[in-house]
Amino acid sequence: MRESHISLRSKWHIIAQKAKRVLPIVPLFFFLTAPVQECAAEDKPTFLSVIKFTAGIASGFLIHEGSHALVAAATNTHLSWELGNHNQPLAFTENAESDAKGLAVYSAGFISQALGAEVILQADRIDKNDSYVRGMMAWDIINPISYALDYWLIHRSNKTDGNWYQGDLQGIEHYSNKTTANIFAITMSGIAAYQGYRFLKTQTWAPDWLKGETNRVGLVPISGGGFMMTYHFKF
Repeated sequence: MRESHISLRSKWHIIAQKAKRVLPIVPLFFFLTAPVQECAAEDKPTFLSVIKFTAGIASGFLIHEGSHALVAAATNTHLSWELGNHNQPLAFTENAESDAKGLAVYSAGFISQALGAEVILQADRIDKNDSYVRGMMAWDIINPISYALDYWLIHRSNKTDGNWYQGDLQGIEHYSNKTTANIFAITMSGIAAYQGYRFLKTQTWAPDWLKGETNRVGLVPISGGGFMMTYHFKF
């Protein structure tokens, strides 16, 4: 049993090392494969739309982790990756040479999410109603908010015990202070909430009041035949 356990750990270590080499190029993947506006809205769940939504979430996750790896490479900070550790599917430990480098590495994931979500919102060529894009935005919106709540209340992904710590916000606190971590958590979750509101306004299924379509022309069928044109406005 012990030999099998060691062998399994060795396999996970090899996979983690391979993932570390791939992660730095992940942030480029979305911008090369982003769906364009010509795609039809996917408002009814299908097997394909569920797969695409899940792939969008996975891409958002990998962009987050890939950003850690990119900044670590830029700051010459060594990261040791592990799978299924620290209550997370993929986690790392670092050896930052300074507080500034450590802070940069730990903040990179959330910053990349905010920038990525803003690109999606601003780029007209990206289809906002594609299931893949919806999955990415779901990750970019929910992850910062849930992480902030975990840091303040739940303490599952963010933990500390003396010199031992885990989680991005806990890492920011370690390399700076609790005030910085709190400001960062408030800022990132606030940006995510605002971006979520703006993204909902682009969805085909969103109600008119959310889209802001208060003034519009419509056609109402008449019982005797034909249609009556109407104009709706808010006052």
